[in-house]
Amino acid sequence: MTRRTRREGGYTLIEVMASMAVLGTGILGILAMQGATVAANRRANELTTATNLARRWQERLRRDSLQWNYPSYGNPISNINNTWYFTTLLTATATGWSLPTQPTGLTAGTPFESAAANWWGADVPVGDANTYFCTHIRLTRLIADELVRSEVRVWWFREGGVRPTAFVNCGRDTDREVMGADTTNVRWVYMTQTLDRHEL
Repeated sequence: MTRRTRREGGYTLIEVMASMAVLGTGILGILAMQGATVAANRRANELTTATNLARRWQERLRRDSLQWNYPSYGNPISNINNTWYFTTLLTATATGWSLPTQPTGLTAGTPFESAAANWWGADVPVGDANTYFCTHIRLTRLIADELVRSEVRVWWFREGGVRPTAFVNCGRDTDREVMGADTTNVRWVYMTQTLDRHEL
């Protein structure tokens, strides 16, 4: 008579190691996906903030255009010289890409407006160490003394991109016209609208 022995249940060392390898592969995949998700969220946040800054500057230009009126108390013709950002069109039909700057001598309590913004989109002085986004504007007369096209572009450095010296303080005057061609180191958001003179 032969005796049958019952085999003890359990896993062999090879089975345990195989399951650990499968588990490790899954964890590595999840970690890699997490890193990609964090990077994508950061880029989405940058794009959202830059788009909001472009909208804010277009609204500032729209507000400024309300001072471009006819007739006016101070000027029998176009009152464009009472505006903050449109005054450059007094002597030119178009401006190059420039930094929008408030005029000097404003009354106390006037909100601060700057071409530079920090990570959260708040205005900071140009050249401030917290500058993350920069804004350029370009104005073009479409119809003399009646209609202007306003272009706004907001830019920031790509992660891992180099920072050319030409881009310091939101771009040197002599380099702003060609900066837009750099899509390797910089990300851009563009927004355009047309603004007309207001009749009183």
